[in-house]
Amino acid sequence: MKEKIKMYLLLILPWLSIHKLGRKSFLRFLPTIVFSDLVIALVSELSKKLKWWKVKYPIFPKLATDVSFVFGPFTIINLWIFKLTFQRFWLYLMSNIVADYLFAYPLTTLAEKLGVYKMVKMSRKQLFLLSITVAIVNYFYQKFLVEPLRRVQS
Repeated sequence: MKEKIKMYLLLILPWLSIHKLGRKSFLRFLPTIVFSDLVIALVSELSKKLKWWKVKYPIFPKLATDVSFVFGPFTIINLWIFKLTFQRFWLYLMSNIVADYLFAYPLTTLAEKLGVYKMVKMSRKQLFLLSITVAIVNYFYQKFLVEPLRRVQS
């Protein structure tokens, strides 16, 4: 039960900052965040099959997607990075490089020590590169699909 509490905290705590984000920014970037969460869910399905990593105490054990991570810190950090950097690709990319580096190296080490998840057949470098790739795909999704549709609707 103690392990599950960690997972619920991982899911809920990042959402405490959402009120500072603003409704307009939240709605503007929500389609991309949903798309990004879907991509990560699909990667998680692959991960389960290919044994890239193992979540030790998932909230929903039958799902390959780590709900606590994907809909917690991953979602909120994505929203904040988009709000603070969108339309400045290099700043967006550098912010993601820093965030993804921290995730792949020190935070993954910490998560393994805390018993949240464990890397199995994927290296931290591969995790870092995968994270950067997803960030770039997200940016172009927002810029070339979401933004033009927003302008048409306005």
